[in-house]
Amino acid sequence: MKKLVCLFVALLLVHPVIAKTVELNDTQALSVAHIMVDAGDLDKASDLLNDILQSNDVNARTSALFELGRVAMARGDYSTAEQYFLTILKFHPDATFVRIELAKVYLLNHEYNSADFNLRLALADKNLPVEIQQQIKQMINFARHKKDWNVYAGFSIVPDSNLNYATGRREECINTMFGILCRELEDKSTGVGIQYSLGGDYYLGITDRFGIKTSASLYVLDFPTSTFDDYMLYFASGPRYILDKVGEFSIQPFVQLRWYGGEYYNTVPGVRTDIDLDLTKRLQLSVGGSYSKQIYHNNDIDNILRGDEYMAYVQPRYYINNKSFAFIGLSGITSNAELKSYGSNSVDYSIGYYGELPLTLNLYTRFDLTQTKYKDSQYFITSDASMDKFTRRDISYRAYVRLSSRYLEYKRLYPALSYTYTRRNSNAPAYEFDKHRVQVEMNYRF
Repeated sequence: MKKLVCLFVALLLVHPVIAKTVELNDTQALSVAHIMVDAGDLDKASDLLNDILQSNDVNARTSALFELGRVAMARGDYSTAEQYFLTILKFHPDATFVRIELAKVYLLNHEYNSADFNLRLALADKNLPVEIQQQIKQMINFARHKKDWNVYAGFSIVPDSNLNYATGRREECINTMFGILCRELEDKSTGVGIQYSLGGDYYLGITDRFGIKTSASLYVLDFPTSTFDDYMLYFASGPRYILDKVGEFSIQPFVQLRWYGGEYYNTVPGVRTDIDLDLTKRLQLSVGGSYSKQIYHNNDIDNILRGDEYMAYVQPRYYINNKSFAFIGLSGITSNAELKSYGSNSVDYSIGYYGELPLTLNLYTRFDLTQTKYKDSQYFITSDASMDKFTRRDISYRAYVRLSSRYLEYKRLYPALSYTYTRRNSNAPAYEFDKHRVQVEMNYRF
C-alpha cells in the first residue's frame, strides 16, 4: 500500500518550502512515522500510522501498533499505550523491545510490580546488546526503590471432588476376640464452592533504602452448606531494606485468623522474614523463614494441637528466555503440639514453570512432593485389620496447572482455568486420600 506523505520529514519540520510530496511504501512510511514521533509531531504521526493499519502486511500493522503505543506514551495516555503493546505481545510474546516499552509504561504509571515482571523477562533475551541490558537493570533497580503498592483480587468457581479428604474406602475393620468388627467410613463429599480473594502490599519509604512493608489479604471459600467453608484473614507489617542493585529483605510480624466450617478455628501470631536477591541477569533467589504460634479457639483442640511452628524456604528462579522461567524450591516445617504425636517434621520439594505460549496462552504449572514424619507414635488400624502402635509417615503429591489468555482480557479483567490434583499416601491408611479441584477464575489486574 502506498502512502502520500512528505519526503524527508526532518526537512519538512525545518524548511517546509523545500518539502516534496511523494508516495511511500509501508516500510518507508513507518520510518517517517517513527521520525515524526521522535520529533513530537504526534497528530500527523497518528494519521499516518492509522493509515498503515489498513495494510495487508501483518508486519506493517504490528509495527504501526508499536508506534501508536509510543504516541500514546508521549501524550501521557498510559492506558492506551498499554493496550497497544499488550495487543502485540498477545501474538508475539518474544517481542523483547515491545516488552521493554510496556515496562516503561508501567514505570511511568507507577505499576512497579508489573514493570519488574516484564523487565526480568526482557533481560533474559540473549540477543540484547550490553548497553540495553544495563538500562534494564537500572529500571529494575528503579522499580524496586519506587514501588509503593501492589493489589490483587480474584473470584473463582471451585468444583471439588473430595471436600472432607475421605479415603474413598467404604469401611474400616479390625480383628477382635469377637471376630472382625467394621465401621462405615465417610463417603467423599463433593461440591461446588465460590472463592474470593483480595490482598496487597503497601511500601512506605522512609529513606532511599529503608521503609515499612505492610501486607494484608482476605481469602474466602464458600460452599452451599457451611460445613466446609474456609475463611482466612492475614495482616503483617515490618521493616524493609533495599540492597541497591542486588535485592531486598523484610521482617514482618504477622497475625492470621481462620474460620472453618462456620466457626472461629484458630489464631496464628508470628514473624517472618523474606529475602530476594538478583544473582545474575537470569537467576533470582528467594529465601526466608518464619516462626508462629498455633492457638486454637476450641479448648479441646487447643489442648492437643497448640504449639510452635518453624518454617524455612529457598527458591531459585531461572529465566529461560524472554517469555518463560522455571523454578525449584525446598522448604521445611517443624511443628510442635501439646500432644507430641500430632507434631511433625515436613520437607517439601517443588518444581515449576511459567511460559507465554502460542495462541495467546499463558501456562503456569507446579509439582510438589511433601514428606511428613510425626514426632511420636500412636495407635492406628492397619490395612490388615489389626491395631498397631507406630509413628505416622505421609508422602503427598500435588500437581497444579493454570492456563490464562491475554486475548480474553477486557479492561484488566482476565479469566483463567486451573486444575489441582492432590494425593496423600500414608502408613496409617485412614489418612490416605486423593482429590481433584478445578477453578474457573476471573481476576483483576490493578
